[in-house]
Amino acid sequence: MKKTWLKRALCGMLAGVMVLSAAACSGGGSDAPPAGGTQSGNAPAGGAPAASGDQKVIKFMHRFPDEPYNSFIESKLHEYEVSHPDIKFEIISAQNQEYKEKIKIVVGGDDTPDIFFSWVGDFTERFIREGLILDLTPYLEADPEWKDSLIESQMEQYTNKDGMVYGIPFRLDCKLFFYNKKMFDENGLEAPKTWDELIAACETLKAAGITPIAFGNQEPWSASHYMGTLNQIFVPDDVRAKDYDPTSGEFTDPGYIEALEHYQALLPYMTENPNGVKPDMSRTNFVMELGAMYYAELIEIPYIKMDNPDMEFGMFNFPKVEGAKGNQDILTGVPEGFVVSSKTQYPDECVEFLKWFLGKEVGTQQCQEIGWFNAAKGTTEGLTDVALLDGYQAVMDAKAMSAWLDNALYSTVCDEYLTTVSDLTNGDITPQGVMEKIQAKAKEAQSLVGTTAQ
Repeated sequence: MKKTWLKRALCGMLAGVMVLSAAACSGGGSDAPPAGGTQSGNAPAGGAPAASGDQKVIKFMHRFPDEPYNSFIESKLHEYEVSHPDIKFEIISAQNQEYKEKIKIVVGGDDTPDIFFSWVGDFTERFIREGLILDLTPYLEADPEWKDSLIESQMEQYTNKDGMVYGIPFRLDCKLFFYNKKMFDENGLEAPKTWDELIAACETLKAAGITPIAFGNQEPWSASHYMGTLNQIFVPDDVRAKDYDPTSGEFTDPGYIEALEHYQALLPYMTENPNGVKPDMSRTNFVMELGAMYYAELIEIPYIKMDNPDMEFGMFNFPKVEGAKGNQDILTGVPEGFVVSSKTQYPDECVEFLKWFLGKEVGTQQCQEIGWFNAAKGTTEGLTDVALLDGYQAVMDAKAMSAWLDNALYSTVCDEYLTTVSDLTNGDITPQGVMEKIQAKAKEAQSLVGTTAQ
């Protein structure tokens, strides 16, 4: 059985290399297999081209060019074109890192997409500060039925401190430890609930010749997910909120060093030399049973099932740490969604499209076909996949959720966090040294944004 799926996984990886090679010839820069190009403006298959006279062209930019996600998105946009012949979508896509770089450039320029994917936190707040994002609050208030159809806890994540609703979730997400049930059973282990139980499980697995935690940090956002969770555990909410605000951040609380020390304590149990391993390869290592645990996102479940349908895995929340002074009831992770440019010529048309695209009808199809949930209520009807339902329930049961650290922080502070934690992973700096550098960047950030943000 193991050899069969291992062969299948290796074949899939080889196929991915072939696709990437083809993409390289056409100038692609993706870190996952791109699907059929990055821009589309064609009429839906079988449909007549729309008349060009009064056609409204809406530029739609997303970060999901790999399959089956790209095809799902494009099929829905083309379906909308058929029922709205006055609308034409110009679809642009790029993979995660490339997308982040592109969107920062185009949003303020003349080629701004009308609708585009953006993350919760300061990643989008920077655009809001410059007046580049459409306020959706009036639209929601004018349509109570639409407002009531969306999960309130998820919409809160796309509402800033001034009460502005700036986006609608496309997919719900959170961070959970996934674990290989067979490995745990064979070593007499249960899902750990406390930090001490996690370390004890790691010791048992390591003694059995098993890498306890699959981890890759070649793209340093991966470690930031650990640090975001650990900061929540060790730093009080009010202190963390003040520090994450670029106008007031200091990062002097000793809890930040405790968080780094606990991250450091996990490194001996992780994949060797993680800074040389891509995050998606760490997932592959987990799938190939080269690691017993993997700190994963909810949206990764379909990838795992695709790569190894026979694998039995469970999930547990990040374990509690006795005596920690932060908030251990926060579930790391927030929804990811779409925003509308304030510069669009067609604000009403963009909002009407999002009502449908991110509503219950499409959301139900979305979770059935690609395993991702949007924020509309009632989309799980008819879904039978236990892992997906368990992940969805974890989000619904969360007392509070928080943005990814790399999206919550001001850009320069974020870059310093990613760099220094990567250095810590290599053993090139101490936790105290990390925080000294971050404190300096936080002080600099206050001078950069303090005047304009008030």
